[in-house]
Amino acid sequence: MQKNDVNTMLLFLAVVEAGSFTLAAERLNMPKANLSRKISQLEASLGITLLERTTRSQHLTEAGQTYLAHCKEIKAQVELANAAVEKALNIVSGELKVGMSVGMGHEILKPVLSQFMQTYPQINLSLNLLNRRVDVIEEGFDLVIRIGALEDSRLVAKRLGKITRRLYASPHYLKKHAVVEAPKAISELDVLLMSSIQKAQTMILKNGHQECEVEIQPRMRIDDYVVLKQMVIDGVGVAILPDYMSQKALEAGQLVQILPDWQLPEVEVYALYPKNRLNIPKVKMFVDFIQQVFTARLDIH
Repeated sequence: MQKNDVNTMLLFLAVVEAGSFTLAAERLNMPKANLSRKISQLEASLGITLLERTTRSQHLTEAGQTYLAHCKEIKAQVELANAAVEKALNIVSGELKVGMSVGMGHEILKPVLSQFMQTYPQINLSLNLLNRRVDVIEEGFDLVIRIGALEDSRLVAKRLGKITRRLYASPHYLKKHAVVEAPKAISELDVLLMSSIQKAQTMILKNGHQECEVEIQPRMRIDDYVVLKQMVIDGVGVAILPDYMSQKALEAGQLVQILPDWQLPEVEVYALYPKNRLNIPKVKMFVDFIQQVFTARLDIH
């Protein structure tokens, strides 16, 4: 084994994560030719091809996929080793990759994120706002914020709070329709749905121990809460929206709650991160930060 084998393994990981030698070389700030040569030398020393590459694409071989898993483990151990030293020195620094939904990013994190960045100037943050489930480990996230139960035993879940969701409409829209006095009346309105959460043609609402299933024919399906809320404000129809996202528009008279005693079942919000990740100061500081932020924003009565 050569002394630079671990470094070369991390270079190989960087190429795979970037998706191309060109992008990886840019991120690593090194010539593409040098990077390509090092990966070729790695393959030669192993006696096997890890990446099948053409002028347009690259693909992991079966051996490459196996080798990649070990490279990821090594990277995690290197970071933990560095974190142990940083922790002793109380240093909070490094690259931090975080994922969360577009709606949460805009409504909860955006107003306060600068505070975190100014408090920890040595952190370089990569914030990914996306409305899809990500593989935290495979996609290299330090932490993601997600609604719902933990499904991956490789991860740790820290509860951030619960989300309540109710029916909202604009005053303008309600002026043109009959007063809604019972959940069944919702089926007569123009219903707008968050497509990634509500897939069925029915909506289940709860009021204490009462439960009502409402049949709906959605007028729109939207995969982003920010757009969905705007459509409701603009009077296109009614929708189930998170209370934390609707509070300001409610206070401004842009939105009105319909049947405020009825709501969808509450859902929990979690910060998910790989095991041992909380030992890294940059991750711990961000988890502590968002815990305070979410507690304040989700505490709506």
